[in-house]
Amino acid sequence: MSVPTDGLEGRKEIARTFLALANDEYQKHNIHRGYYARIAKEHGLTNQEIADAYGITEVAVRGLIRRAVK
Repeated sequence: MSVPTDGLEGRKEIARTFLALANDEYQKHNIHRGYYARIAKEHGLTNQEIADAYGITEVAVRGLIRRAVK
């Protein structure tokens, strides 16, 4: 079965591949996630905006930032 490379299905498949790669990198470098959240916070993003970007809850973002500051 070949994967389409154009049109909506092709774009969706590319996005899925990108997310899988990003998740692999996240798993390898999880320690940096809180650091990046703290930087985003310092640049004006709210905890909710960071949570939306990471796909986690706002409470989880607070924990990430708190642990990154230590």
